[in-house]
Amino acid sequence: MLREFAGLAYTVVKIVQACQASQTETKQAVTKMASQHDDEAPAIPRWFDDLRPGAEGEGFLIKTLRHSLLCAQRKSDRLLVTFDNLSNVNDDKTEREPWAYKFAQDEGLAHLGIMAHVSDWYRDAALMERFEKMAAGGFFEGYKRVIFAGVSMGGYAALAYSSYAPGAHVIAVNPQSTLDSSLVPWETRYENGRRQDWALPLADAAAVTGSAERVNIFYDPYHALDQKHVDRFSGDNIRIFKCWFSQHKTAVFLRKIDALKPVMRHVIFDELTEKDFYQLYRARRNLPWYRGSVAGYFRDKGREELATHFDKIFRRRLRRKARKDAEAQTEPPAAPAAEKPKEPAYTEEAKPKPTPKKADGPDHDCQIVAPANAGAKAPAKQGKGSRLIVTTMKNEGPFMLEWVAFNRAIGFTDFLIYTNDCADGTDKIAARLEEMGLAQHRQNPFKKGGSPQRAALRAARKEPVYQNADWLICADCDEFLNIRVGKGRLDDLFAAVGDADGISACWKLFGNSGRVEYADGFVLEQFDRCCGEFEFPNYRAQGMKTLARNTDRFERLKIHRPSYHVDRGDVAWVDGSGKPMPSAYLDQGWKAYSGFGHDLVRMHHYAVRSVDSFLVKRDRGRTNHVNDDQGVTYWENMNFNTTRDVSLHARLPDLKREFTRLMKDETLAALHKEACTWHRSKIEELKARDGWSEFREKITHINAAPDLVEG
Repeated sequence: MLREFAGLAYTVVKIVQACQASQTETKQAVTKMASQHDDEAPAIPRWFDDLRPGAEGEGFLIKTLRHSLLCAQRKSDRLLVTFDNLSNVNDDKTEREPWAYKFAQDEGLAHLGIMAHVSDWYRDAALMERFEKMAAGGFFEGYKRVIFAGVSMGGYAALAYSSYAPGAHVIAVNPQSTLDSSLVPWETRYENGRRQDWALPLADAAAVTGSAERVNIFYDPYHALDQKHVDRFSGDNIRIFKCWFSQHKTAVFLRKIDALKPVMRHVIFDELTEKDFYQLYRARRNLPWYRGSVAGYFRDKGREELATHFDKIFRRRLRRKARKDAEAQTEPPAAPAAEKPKEPAYTEEAKPKPTPKKADGPDHDCQIVAPANAGAKAPAKQGKGSRLIVTTMKNEGPFMLEWVAFNRAIGFTDFLIYTNDCADGTDKIAARLEEMGLAQHRQNPFKKGGSPQRAALRAARKEPVYQNADWLICADCDEFLNIRVGKGRLDDLFAAVGDADGISACWKLFGNSGRVEYADGFVLEQFDRCCGEFEFPNYRAQGMKTLARNTDRFERLKIHRPSYHVDRGDVAWVDGSGKPMPSAYLDQGWKAYSGFGHDLVRMHHYAVRSVDSFLVKRDRGRTNHVNDDQGVTYWENMNFNTTRDVSLHARLPDLKREFTRLMKDETLAALHKEACTWHRSKIEELKARDGWSEFREKITHINAAPDLVEG
């Protein structure tokens, strides 16, 4: 059934706009076309059979001056999202279709194809807004895997737009990372692309791949400019496949050696390994194009003798292969052997195609159910057991001890703190907390360009404190759990929901509350303006975090939710009101569903704090998407001051008592003071940088807090 997009007036069409008349009128039009073309068959697009009236397919076509979106909604648990290349821009033929349309049709994949009518590198604010609304409406959810794919210009788009579907996989062939001249001044191609508006979001594809599950990049390392773009990508989710001597036509090269489809199948249905790929790429040895490219490479280097020698041995080998093939065809069949012959190895193309799994049901019987024993009251004293927060930090020194004190006050017992590249002493504070027996500190093992949170969560699984914890959550230093039952403690929440395996809490975004300058003091006291209780201005506002109980059903902790073993019985997983989550969350989902409740718990998210502190955060980079520029767009998406919420002020007395206990340690108090001093100094340094004062002034007026009305 076709998904409906919240806030998006999509018109479901069954036929291209030119053919929206009756079937009789369509037949008459086709007859007329045939007579005008000397009885030749009219050109009808392949997707017409999927979407025409009377066809079984479902989908839509949305056409604008710059782009067209064509969706073929098939019953598959894989969604392929493709972006056309520059070479398709001027294609105005009737039978035009999105890139890889036939492949998706043959494989039974759900397919969203974006066709470009201009060479704008998809730098289109309207297209970005459409994708954001699709993401907010759940278009990319409900699939086992979403794959973004494209070549060159389309490769850039696949990389950049994949950020609208966190956890997506990417196939990018000969991609540009950006055409922003301030980032790639050496890029001399694509003059029209370089003239586009690179001040819009997603300007640097290399900076937004941290949210993808796996990014597969294919290119020719001997193509100098392509190599420079690939060098800009880094991270533990990046996979580079070198397609030597394919030039800037790697997709065509792979198609000619019958490797493109197998490569895409691997990425879509399982994983493409280096062994798989380079075994397929061996077929290049039989391609004359390859001979020409290698010989040309040697000639360009002034090595004519070597080029001629390569030409000769290449042709000689092909002639020898041709003779063997001919002999094999003329030889009589061999007599049956007495022994059972070994089963021959089959080629990639001979492998049976994976059968697409249907979207109308998961491949397991596990369900999410209501927990038993809900509605109880917690004991007066905190219960036994370990309650662990796994967190990543960089330059959070001024805010760190308040956060630790708050979480200790509500019942967390352990903290596993991963730090990286700290300049303000955050790592020293974490180390001191470890010396005091209050936390465990680790250096984050993430690779440059990767996701610190993902790397930390992988490493945490090996830690005894993680393995022995009774409850676990991945939370940041700007997230405060607001437990709305009992005395606001974890025990009160656990008693209220019963024997749950997981408890999800939806974000509530808090803005800067009109505060421009940084001031020492508690975050919970300074920032009290936020989104309304049921206000979700963008899909990011629906993000959630999940407490997971460490049972035999628990597999591992992820950034927003846990992963469960679906072969070990049903899972009792509830939302913030204690209602069972939809069973689809067993397979995927990182944000709250429509109808998600907040009666028992909410996650207050202070993502921006003051304007001045946001300057430091922007300079630091995000903990989950380390290369993302936290600029104007991030501020617009996270700074909301619609209403006032002081409900967490009830926790301030307990927080302050715990904070005072921490500050009695002279070493810890000194480190906290040094971090605050560094923070103030860094703000002054950033304001003196070229363009940063203007940036500060600009965001001060974006989603600004209204004057408070007292009484």
